[in-house]
Amino acid sequence: MSSMLSAHADALRTRGFTVIPDVWSPAQIAASRAALDDVFRREAAVAAERGWRNDRYHVSYMLAAKHPQFVTAFQHDTLLALMRTMLGARCQLSSLNGFAMVPGGRAQALHIDQRESAGDTVLGLNTVHPLDDFTCANGATRLVPGSHRRPWTGQADDIDAAETDAIQIEATAGSVIVYNAAVWHAGSRNATTQPRRSLHAFFVREWVRPDWDFPRSLPAHVAATLTPDQRQLLGFDAGPSRYDLAAQREVVGHAATPPPRWRRWFTAAPPREPRA
Repeated sequence: MSSMLSAHADALRTRGFTVIPDVWSPAQIAASRAALDDVFRREAAVAAERGWRNDRYHVSYMLAAKHPQFVTAFQHDTLLALMRTMLGARCQLSSLNGFAMVPGGRAQALHIDQRESAGDTVLGLNTVHPLDDFTCANGATRLVPGSHRRPWTGQADDIDAAETDAIQIEATAGSVIVYNAAVWHAGSRNATTQPRRSLHAFFVREWVRPDWDFPRSLPAHVAATLTPDQRQLLGFDAGPSRYDLAAQREVVGHAATPPPRWRRWFTAAPPREPRA
């Protein structure tokens, strides 16, 4: 393991988050920004009807099925090496969504992206890819360092008290913010006149059920272009023969055969706030 990769992994274990700089080139950022704006325009009516578009934020789900730019948007050598270090060699992409905090959009409340504590086992990692610079003024994600080791109560008093420990993560477009799904975090208020856009790629261990079923959702002509590595990451060759049994045993108390892929570890109760 390289020293850089080791440093990011150590930060995730201790602080619960890290920032990888300069992952995407200016051309890639511009292409993703234009593609996301195009998706937002095309689905504006249905998004408003379904609550994906409101006076706080715009969100678009399952981007890989909506625009070719996003089929490989999650693939970067350093990023994937970190995901596999923390989640196992056969971790999978759980979701790939686009998000924009609109001008004047108010802050979210602190929350987590999984249902319950998993101890020292990392079940999922959220990776946030800023398409615009994340600043305190435009609502950069705030989080509570080390909170992945705190029991999540969901109680308003505990959430309000935790705000005193929260910090905002300022990051330039092209970097990637990575945090444990158990870290207490939220989107902040956008006090500027411009949207704050980002991509959110969520990765999970291979025996955790993904948010989205990519094999059934991607058009056949798109699936036909995937490399073997992309197919594995998107769950096309998921099967019962290879699992991280030690990690599963630590979380659920035993290693099932086959493991309980039906077990839903991550929050899905409607109405659901998008990850920020």
